[in-house]
Amino acid sequence: MNVEVTSLKANMDNLWQCLHALLKRIEQLEGTANLNRKQHYDANNSPKRINGTFDELVSLNDNKKRNDEDADVKVVCNETVTEDPETGIRKRTVVTERVVTTKAFHVIPIKDDLDHSVTTVNESAVLHDDKSKMSCTTDSIRKNGEISSPLSMEILSTTTARTIQLSYNPFREIDYDRVANLIIITRVKPDSVAKDIRAGDAIVEINGISVTQIKRLTELKGSIILKIMPAPLHQGPSVYYRAILDYDGSHDSRVPTNFSVLNLKKGDVIQAFSMDSNWIQGRKVNDLNQSGLCPVNILGEQVSMLSPYGRRVLVLLGVPGVGRRTLKTMLLTHMPQYFATATPYTSRVPKPNELEGREYYFRTKEEMLERIRAGDMIEWGELDEQFYGTSLETIRSCIRSGRVCLLDCGPQALPHLYNAEFMPLVVLISPPEIDDFRQINKLRPRPYTEEQMKAYILENKKLMESSYAKMFHIVLVNRNLDVTFKRLMETLSELRDEVQWVPEAWLHRR
Repeated sequence: MNVEVTSLKANMDNLWQCLHALLKRIEQLEGTANLNRKQHYDANNSPKRINGTFDELVSLNDNKKRNDEDADVKVVCNETVTEDPETGIRKRTVVTERVVTTKAFHVIPIKDDLDHSVTTVNESAVLHDDKSKMSCTTDSIRKNGEISSPLSMEILSTTTARTIQLSYNPFREIDYDRVANLIIITRVKPDSVAKDIRAGDAIVEINGISVTQIKRLTELKGSIILKIMPAPLHQGPSVYYRAILDYDGSHDSRVPTNFSVLNLKKGDVIQAFSMDSNWIQGRKVNDLNQSGLCPVNILGEQVSMLSPYGRRVLVLLGVPGVGRRTLKTMLLTHMPQYFATATPYTSRVPKPNELEGREYYFRTKEEMLERIRAGDMIEWGELDEQFYGTSLETIRSCIRSGRVCLLDCGPQALPHLYNAEFMPLVVLISPPEIDDFRQINKLRPRPYTEEQMKAYILENKKLMESSYAKMFHIVLVNRNLDVTFKRLMETLSELRDEVQWVPEAWLHRR
């Protein structure tokens, strides 16, 4: 009997130690066990009290599970009691499981099929705000990396759509540009009666049809229904002015009858879409819904927008097949309001659906050669007897829009970019070791050969040891595109929040 009692006490002590450690760990990890320290048990507690503790723990977990079904971490206790048929000793086993739930979010293309329509019957165009949330399509991306979806992420998050019904064709009374599958109004003519269409508006649909499917706008006849919303800031002109005086257009008798006015406070910045000797047609940059006319004389100096990242160019380098172009596209899709890419030049003839300045800038071979000789091209090449290349001027134009110019180029372009004018952040995307590369390669639709993979790794090693390496700021090994993209985003976030160290020569530009 004494031996059995001693054995039971030893088991009780061991059980108490396990229980105490379990409760303490649960408190540390998730804070679910809010038991008072006075309820923790010492070695003199009876087996009955210890059993009660298990009951409290199980009850506590059940309550937690009922009260927090969406918790990321859950604890489940399962209890079993067995009895030894020979000795009659009962054995109680409690198994505690921690279930960790992870959540992953993926961007998927969603068709813009929400109901944004508003019934309007007034011939002069009755406006009504659509309070429903917009959906964003990201499945259509231009060849050069810029967004070509009908709606911009910037528009969708900050503005509302409106529907206008007209009994005439307004496109003879306005000037417009086609930009990224939108029709952006740049100027409304003085004699126009389309007073509800303003510079800075983007037409998304005409009679329920996407503007991408309508070519000859001036030939439209009959009643016309326009779906309109403010164009993204970065898709308008990179021309900004700061107001030096307050302006209230309701007291200005000079305003043409059919025009809405843009009331301003001193210090407001406007984006100018068109200008004559007296008036500017523009909109406030901090509220894209406010657009209209304002007099030229209340505007002071022309101003430019600076990127919040402190760098003007983001360079992605890497050997073929390492994923830098995919990362570039992901970044342009994720934050088109902060990043843009430079449109390349080519000497070939435009294809039927290509537009000047969208896919390429089309130039003659002689003009391309002149730019190369003048040092204006950061990189260039020849394919099928035609020249292709990236010009410094297009990079400057991108920067003037207030965005970071995103380039995926070769290392030979770095000497043109690594200076005070462009202040680049240079990121090298490296392939993983050969074993990881083989696993990743299996997922490719057209896998590389073993020789190609080894050649890419060797080429990357040479690049790391080259004279260009001193210009690399960050090296990211791409084992997984999603993880690498997240690390790139974290790096960019640090640029906004932390002190940056740049070459001293960049701060003494003359």
